[in-house]
Amino acid sequence: MSRGGKKRKRSGSSNLPVAASRQAAVANTPRSTLSRRRKWLFRLAAAIVSPVLFLAVLDAGLQLGGYGHPTAFFVGPNAEGAYTSNWQYGWRFFPRPLARKPVPCLISTKPAGAVRIFVLGSSAAQGVPEPAFGFGRILEVLLKDRYPNVKFEVINAAMTGVNSHVTLDIAGDCAAHQPDLFVVYMGNNEVVGPYGPGTVFQQWSPSRRLIRANAWVKSTRVGQLLSDVLGCVHARSDSPKVWRGMEMFLDNEVSADDPRLTAAYDNYRQNLSDICGIAQGAGAKVILSTVAVNLKDCPPFASQHRSDLSPEQLTKWKELYQAGDELESKEQWAEAIAKYGAAAKIDDRFAELRYRLGRCLLGSGRREEARDQFVSARDLDTLRFRADSRINAIIREVAAEQEGGEVRLADAEQSLAKSELSPDGIPGDGLFYEHVHFTFDGNYRLARLILNEVEATVPRLSAARKQEPVLSRDQCAKSLAFTTWNEHQLATMMIAITSRPPFTNQLDHAARQAAAKKRASDLARIASAPGALQTAMEIYEVALEKAPDDWQLHYGLGVLASGSGRFEFALEHFKIVREKLPRDAPVWNDLGKAALGCGRIDEAIADFRKALEIDPGLSCAHSNLGLMLSRRGQIDEAIAEFEKALEIDPEHANAHFGIGVALSQCGRLDEAVKHYQEALKIEPNNPAAHNNLGRTLCKCGSLDEAIAHFQKALEIKPDFAEARTNLDQAIKSRDHSPGGTNTAG
Repeated sequence: MSRGGKKRKRSGSSNLPVAASRQAAVANTPRSTLSRRRKWLFRLAAAIVSPVLFLAVLDAGLQLGGYGHPTAFFVGPNAEGAYTSNWQYGWRFFPRPLARKPVPCLISTKPAGAVRIFVLGSSAAQGVPEPAFGFGRILEVLLKDRYPNVKFEVINAAMTGVNSHVTLDIAGDCAAHQPDLFVVYMGNNEVVGPYGPGTVFQQWSPSRRLIRANAWVKSTRVGQLLSDVLGCVHARSDSPKVWRGMEMFLDNEVSADDPRLTAAYDNYRQNLSDICGIAQGAGAKVILSTVAVNLKDCPPFASQHRSDLSPEQLTKWKELYQAGDELESKEQWAEAIAKYGAAAKIDDRFAELRYRLGRCLLGSGRREEARDQFVSARDLDTLRFRADSRINAIIREVAAEQEGGEVRLADAEQSLAKSELSPDGIPGDGLFYEHVHFTFDGNYRLARLILNEVEATVPRLSAARKQEPVLSRDQCAKSLAFTTWNEHQLATMMIAITSRPPFTNQLDHAARQAAAKKRASDLARIASAPGALQTAMEIYEVALEKAPDDWQLHYGLGVLASGSGRFEFALEHFKIVREKLPRDAPVWNDLGKAALGCGRIDEAIADFRKALEIDPGLSCAHSNLGLMLSRRGQIDEAIAEFEKALEIDPEHANAHFGIGVALSQCGRLDEAVKHYQEALKIEPNNPAAHNNLGRTLCKCGSLDEAIAHFQKALEIKPDFAEARTNLDQAIKSRDHSPGGTNTAG
């Protein structure tokens, strides 16, 4: 027998006394004691298992009973085996009235040899103001042209308003759909997004484990029930009731030395690392991008002084600051720098001071010093809507920590600062609409950077590459049908956004807004020139010849056709989109508007009702349905729909307008006037609202006020024939009334 065998024998024999002693102990233990132990163990197990079992049964019962909503980012499969993005996904992380929606997308069975790329992040990654022209879409165009024999799918899984706590959850859902690559462009919302120290959506939490537990609980039907009950019983009076964008955060300033930022940065690092781990666990690679922001043309949103500044120091600081301001306005750069520098020696924590100092240094040609000051101004901004230096440092560090080439860094911050659109080496309006959202040119430059990293990350692409140059910006614009008409629409949207706080609180806001309005006016002139509409339509049709299954091109063409009065043509393309996205409420709403344009009232009503069946919270569908019912003479039902729209969104201008029309029809003139006035507070340049308010004021006998509104309608829209007729009649009525005027109300 081997030595090993002898060892085993000795080891076995040495245990005999122990085993015997245990048997003896059991034999000598009274049966009553053993019975009591078993009972306690059973009770303990029951105490643990019973609640879990009860909750599991309750959760299943709630789900079978139709309570709650799906919480995965993708829902499906449908009859064709495809998954779509879940429009209710945001309900886990935001109060329902504030929840943003993912971009609609379709995921079918992955074709053999295909490369599937998921884009993760928040609104800048999503492509706001129009995801159809975001960097993910441009990247897909570049890849498909460069590798014509490879099937590419670039799936936009970014969402407005989210941060890394939400993106981590989205990454887990994407991992179940055979990803090859994740592109992560994330960091602008880390402080203001869910659970961040500057959030308005729920209480801030430094505990990542608690945050993850909260997110998991809300993924269950029981958790949703509990959340709904608590929301009704303990609703916060100070929480926003409707989405107001960045304006909601005005009271949530977070200074650069706020101790809560340490936990926020730590959580961001861990979430970013975990996203990389999820991707690698699914066999996918990762491109982490630093986050570029507008430094040169975006002054800080809010500034705070040092907390320990004495009254005397503050007085002296203000004197120096004011003197610097006067010198800067005269472009006396050196003198202004001296005054601002002296103020900085007293208090260099005031973000706007650092921004002004940066402008003066740039004006004097000291670019590197200017950039440092602009960076400091961004980092000290107490309304933290832009990724700061620490966020970008973490991205670089996490990318460097990963081994094996599974994670690559795309340094957008540095790359875009060196592009031809940043001639001073400081990113500004050449790349951005405002603080973080890219223009088409900015999205194109980011897509080019990501393209380089994709090619380096996926080795098998090199064999399939075309030798021709990469598509130009204009070629990509044509492939995505980005026309002057689209450019004008987006410029107009951004003017509306930047006309509200916190943008209105920024330094020199009026001058920037005036420049933006001039740019929009120039685009409008080009887009409305003879033949421009037909050219835009042809650009869409050529793009569709190359990509006939691209629903976003069909949707864009439908919007263009509808906006230009070609409603039958719009209907054709909206119906194609509906076939691909049958559970998308906004598509049904657009179908209804196009049907209305064709005079098909019954069809329009059915479409609006279908939109509301899918999403009862779609305020525009309530307003549009109310308009249809009002035309049918169903005034009470119409008013009810308008009121639902205003309950969801009190600043819905069309709902105020519509309810004004309905109230006028039933003789409730004073109420109608109030709603027209509310509509004009929201949209002061709405010619139809001015015209209708004028008509109602005429009925009330307030002719002078009515005339003023008819004149305003014609000032906005000189060819408004109805307003011209109403103005002439009102003037005649006033001139023939006793005393020549009538201003009674």
